[in-house]
Amino acid sequence: MGQKQSDNIIWNQGADAQSLAENLAGELVGKIREAINSNGSAVIALSGGSTPKPLFRVLAQHDIEWSKVIITLVDERWVPEEHELSNAAFMRENLFDLIPEEVQFVPLYQQAQTVEASFQLVLNEFCAVTESTLDNLRAFDIVILGMGGDGHTASFFPDADNVSDLISIEIDKPLLTCSSASTQVERITWSLPVLLNTSFLALHFTGQEKLAVFEAAAAGGKTEELPIRCAIFQNQTPLHIYYAD
Repeated sequence: MGQKQSDNIIWNQGADAQSLAENLAGELVGKIREAINSNGSAVIALSGGSTPKPLFRVLAQHDIEWSKVIITLVDERWVPEEHELSNAAFMRENLFDLIPEEVQFVPLYQQAQTVEASFQLVLNEFCAVTESTLDNLRAFDIVILGMGGDGHTASFFPDADNVSDLISIEIDKPLLTCSSASTQVERITWSLPVLLNTSFLALHFTGQEKLAVFEAAAAGGKTEELPIRCAIFQNQTPLHIYYAD
């Protein structure tokens, strides 16, 4: 796999989507084992969408102490797991159901009157599972971002009414909602400061069309127009790019 580094970006290119997933999975296994050895557990935020499907399936084949792994989603459509749009259902089908052990999963959907009303429920569960507090949330060991053709990452959509909050490094809220014309349903997402508070940050995407979007974002411009820039132009943690045509 080809590798090049520029400023805060570490570029890893695979021959195809499957080999890329295998290489990224191998990297993640090492990071997971390091976290378990150091902290007793590994806390991971994964993205939904079609791109990570081979990654999930390869990860499930590795020998990992899954009972010591805590997984949440980077973001989620605010629908129950039974809904066809649920990222949690997609992850369960392609990862959790393929693992022989029970994984500790912190879903971002909790039934409530509104998305905002569910925030406390999500945070309470996250704190309980990670043995942390609201004032000092357990940092992620791994965060895997995706990217849409419109340049969004997590649920940071360019047409969201609150896009300025979504891409803010200064926002003091751990969870945010997103509603826009392009999202179909309301969404819930970890905020940018929380996602950047990680030992390993990766952006996983494939295809020439998305490469063109990434290159346009990396060339500079308004973050509101291509929100993936909030991950590119930050100096808190290196951004590892995993890409294949």
